[in-house]
Amino acid sequence: MNKNHILTDDFSNADSRRLYLERWPDEPDIAERVEEGEQCGGCAFYAPFNADYGLCCHAESRHHLETVFEHFGCNVYEAEGWGAHSFRKLQQR
Repeated sequence: MNKNHILTDDFSNADSRRLYLERWPDEPDIAERVEEGEQCGGCAFYAPFNADYGLCCHAESRHHLETVFEHFGCNVYEAEGWGAHSFRKLQQR
């Protein structure tokens, strides 16, 4: 039986919350990208639940299908702005 629970008011993964609170201590490149504005709320693969939290829908992200804070980030960010999202890759890598 599927026992998944969707959280809409906090990170669904305690390790991801810790990364955010500690500012990615072992990944300064991600911390810098987030500081520069590459945050989940502006990613093409972010599905917002409310003003603060949403679901990561990027299959290549290690946070795929986690509830994350809009100001969180990762290394597969797809810049699309803070409006509606297309859920498709936009950048050439």
